[in-house]
Amino acid sequence: MDLTIESLRSGDREPFHALMRQAFGGTLPYDGDDAPQTDADKVVCAYDADRLVGSVMTFDFAMTWGGRPVRCGGVSAVAVAPEARGSGAARRMLDETFDRMDGRDQVLGALYPTTASLYRSVGFEIVGWHQRRRIPLGEIRTEGVQALRWRQVAHDDDVVRRLHDEMSARHDGWFRVDPGWWEFRAHRHVRETSTNRYSYVGARAGVDVAVVQYRYETSGDFYDLEVEVLAGVDVDAIGGALGLLGGHGTTAGHVITTLPASVLGPHVPHLQRTAVASDWPWMLRVMDAPGAIAARGWPRSVSGRVALDLVDPVRPSNQGAHVLEVDGGEASLVRGGSGGVTVTAQDLAMLYAGCDVVGLRAAGRLAEATPDDVDLLAAAFVSNPTIPIFF
Repeated sequence: MDLTIESLRSGDREPFHALMRQAFGGTLPYDGDDAPQTDADKVVCAYDADRLVGSVMTFDFAMTWGGRPVRCGGVSAVAVAPEARGSGAARRMLDETFDRMDGRDQVLGALYPTTASLYRSVGFEIVGWHQRRRIPLGEIRTEGVQALRWRQVAHDDDVVRRLHDEMSARHDGWFRVDPGWWEFRAHRHVRETSTNRYSYVGARAGVDVAVVQYRYETSGDFYDLEVEVLAGVDVDAIGGALGLLGGHGTTAGHVITTLPASVLGPHVPHLQRTAVASDWPWMLRVMDAPGAIAARGWPRSVSGRVALDLVDPVRPSNQGAHVLEVDGGEASLVRGGSGGVTVTAQDLAMLYAGCDVVGLRAAGRLAEATPDDVDLLAAAFVSNPTIPIFF
């Protein structure tokens, strides 16, 4: 099979949608002539002559790390037609996607894998879980709901995105999201007329401070409330939004949300009575190691340096001896030195996401790391990231 790798060709939106339906089942939310236009440069495709046989799509995100936005490509819609599998199409499309991400200064890449082995082979690693938690409505405090004045809004109201992005700036791993993603999402909501969905905004002293968007899902003889967006400017605003959901106790049994335990804790006193509804791994890739190190925030109390030997054959610009220096809330990764701790691309992704450094070393990774190196890396990269959205 003689494949060419290029942008989505003009007029090939329907073949792209058909490929998505075949790869992932169902009908995609952006099907139809009235769907938002896809930026062709962000859809890398494999063609066999005139036939579309593969795709990789990216969204433009700002991912929060250490309180700072770090440019990140959200890799999605990775698909290869059955007859083209085994041809190397996926790897070639990912290589081209990485080059384009460089051009957009996206120093990180993130994705939800359907096959971790493919993405691990190009430098991604599993660093966390997208977890949906089921909370009995009776476990949610509802007193905060009356502190806010609520109004129903359209699903595509810009305040939904604004409050979501404001909260995202305070949590590691969260995205300030590509407007194109919101456009696709709003289009889906308009088309899904059979879905019982609601959006509310809460104001305090005339200022919008909370948003909650949810839909009803059948659950046995009852309903659950599936939260699609829940955000607030502070802990009281979040409590008010959860309280609005908690007041549905006569019509629903549970709230299902991707909010992490650290956010839920003040409003759900008995977290032990909640349960995981589902989880899915997410993977991270450091595309530009010096750029990613410089962009994020760092603990102000940590200072020191460690020599690294980066092993990243897929991204040669990352490869080789470097020195990581952390000081006063800033850090740099500078090429040079005589080498030191061996860090693969997968190791670097795990370090960046705050994974267990001691555990990595005990598992035989981070070879040559001294106890002082381990202590510095653990203190500098400390994090517990979550991603509340699925893309």
